[in-house]
Amino acid sequence: MRGIHLLTYLVSLQVAGVVVRGCHIPTSIYSEDDESEVQPWSRGDRVTREVTLGERLACGPDVTPDLVPPNRVITTERVSRLKKEMIRRSLDGYIIPSSDEHQSEYVAPADERRRYISGFSGSYGVAVVTARHQALWTDGRYFLQADQELDCNWLLMKMKNPGVPKMTEWLQTTLRPGAKVGADPRLIGAETWISYAEDLAKFNITLEAEEMNLVDLVWPQQERPKYSEDPIFVLETRFAGKSWEEKVREVRQEMVKKGADMLVVTALDEVAWLLNLRGNDIPYNPVFRAYVILAPDRLELYVPAGKIMPAVDSHLRVNQCGDGRECVTINDYVSILDSLRALRLRNTVKKVLLGAKYSYSGGASYAIYSAVPEKMRVKDTSPILLMKARKNPKEVEGMKRAHVKDAVALCDFLSFLENEIEAGRYWSEISAAQTLGEYRGQQQDFVGISFDTISAFGSNGAIVHYAPSKETSKQITNESLYLLDSGGQYKDGTTDVTRTLHYGTPTPMQVEAYTRVLMGAVDLATLVFPEGTGDTDVDILARRHLYAVGLDYRHGTGHGIGMFLNVHEAPIQVRIYGGEEHKFEVGHFFSDEPGFYLDGDFGIRLENILTVIPKETTYHFDKQSLGFEPVTLVPFESRLINTTLLSARQCRWINSYHARVRDVVGGELIAQGRRRGYDWVVAKTEPIPCISGYTGPSAGKSSSTSSSTDNMAALTVTDLLGDAGGAGGRGASAWLVLGALALAALRGL
Repeated sequence: MRGIHLLTYLVSLQVAGVVVRGCHIPTSIYSEDDESEVQPWSRGDRVTREVTLGERLACGPDVTPDLVPPNRVITTERVSRLKKEMIRRSLDGYIIPSSDEHQSEYVAPADERRRYISGFSGSYGVAVVTARHQALWTDGRYFLQADQELDCNWLLMKMKNPGVPKMTEWLQTTLRPGAKVGADPRLIGAETWISYAEDLAKFNITLEAEEMNLVDLVWPQQERPKYSEDPIFVLETRFAGKSWEEKVREVRQEMVKKGADMLVVTALDEVAWLLNLRGNDIPYNPVFRAYVILAPDRLELYVPAGKIMPAVDSHLRVNQCGDGRECVTINDYVSILDSLRALRLRNTVKKVLLGAKYSYSGGASYAIYSAVPEKMRVKDTSPILLMKARKNPKEVEGMKRAHVKDAVALCDFLSFLENEIEAGRYWSEISAAQTLGEYRGQQQDFVGISFDTISAFGSNGAIVHYAPSKETSKQITNESLYLLDSGGQYKDGTTDVTRTLHYGTPTPMQVEAYTRVLMGAVDLATLVFPEGTGDTDVDILARRHLYAVGLDYRHGTGHGIGMFLNVHEAPIQVRIYGGEEHKFEVGHFFSDEPGFYLDGDFGIRLENILTVIPKETTYHFDKQSLGFEPVTLVPFESRLINTTLLSARQCRWINSYHARVRDVVGGELIAQGRRRGYDWVVAKTEPIPCISGYTGPSAGKSSSTSSSTDNMAALTVTDLLGDAGGAGGRGASAWLVLGALALAALRGL
């Protein structure tokens, strides 16, 4: 790829008339939103513009049927029925969020109300319907997908894009003063609801709590999926690391610190973790619909009828409360609001702790919040959220074990798929995803996959959270990149791994983009930092090699991950644009997944799960040093790496990582009799040549073939400064990183 610079290539595409979207390119070359022909709206310090249907993909009178995306969903009749219900209730607008009653990111099919009314299937989005308009807000992961799936009556609001109004701003300009907007208070977090209400009230618009969900009224029962009736099951202590009784005692201690004598647990993963129970109510997430009320002298579980089997009854000692041991009282799921409203009649309860919005947790719903008497309410981050994220030693051990098993399955599958593609056999995105699931199913304690596999070839890879369907599935060939983002649920851990592959000859552009993404992933993985550093402080490390040539990606770099729980777990969110910081702590597990996406062409993402560990350093100032250890053990694709771009430190880290993959995963492949997979791992982990002219402070520190994690040379401040003259202009961002770390240190004072 020598002589061809990625940015030059992009400019040449633009000059040639090829639309280059999905990339962060200087606005002098390309501006995604041409606002010169629209009238801006002033909103204090923000200037917003009118978003029109003319901006939509394949919408307009001249669009022929062959140009319409095959996965577009026509929802005209559904929206018409919804508008009739709005008229009956004198509502001028109606808000349909993505979440369920527990503010879950991923919901049961029966709770996919926003998907039903809009046709958009992504995990995040808010739909709004008024008498004359309908609009959907979503983030950068789903811009392409939403544009394809929404019919041409929907305005697509690309959140955080310049000039795009927020939902309440749009309603203020769309509706007249005195208008009423309805929403289901069970489906919106209390803080979000209050914020909406306050923003709309400034323009004399009222937010009305509609306890009867209007989408439920227009969604035919014969079409709506049923809630799962699968029973709850026990997660044994050998996996959980602590008994549920011990966890309850620790949570009560945290309640005392917060001055609360009752805790209402609404997040499903918190309920499951607290009681060492799992379920199957939400696809890919082993949780169940339930609430918990915890008081000093009792624990009440609110769950749908028929979910408690004898093993769970015995595990929880249901209604066996006479001998001083912990026990649980079972109540009907739908009675939670009545129980909370009845608190006003109980003199023994003074303060009720309700989970606040924090990271992925939406906190208690507005319905739960409103049911608790106002003088009793205490809003704060749920103590369970924080305790759950810090894996105990047994959970850490299990997570590492699960990732080795998962790597065995993935490497064995990838060795098989590579042989198949090179032999010219037909494989689709769907068949590859299904077969990978079968390979994972051969591993011990496998329960299911952890999310809908992102099996994306060529242009489908540019859709960040693409899921193949019969309408969109492509054949996997040797002509472009194949992005595979997948994971498994094992009783001892949850996995999430992404690799991007090419079974032919990649273009120079693809090689450079892959290499720069890999460089960012390595820089984040090797960071050493003081205790108290936050997740938003480190994101720039993963992006800086893309920034150096004017590129970026529209998603966060990392998310927390649960232990046989949700694949996205609070609190860690590595997001440079995040408005809320969460500090790294020993025992956290999270993803390191930078990427690059060229709309209509290809996508690249590389994802490892890292865990936070203590680090020994040469000197000690005033805080414990922390760092990361990779637990994902799957080779990178050497044919996509331009070694001349790598610093010596990055190259040595990759070789050391690959040596560890060969040692640990290769050994397990042999133990399981998977010789083809082992041979593939050996071939993919051959050391790459470290030919960079880099001579920074970390040069020569570690062996290129060492299997020790400690020999994966750590990225320090001096490394960043030493990189200043390295390949690709890496030092240009060093001072930005230093500033971020300095800010983190100041925050800890």
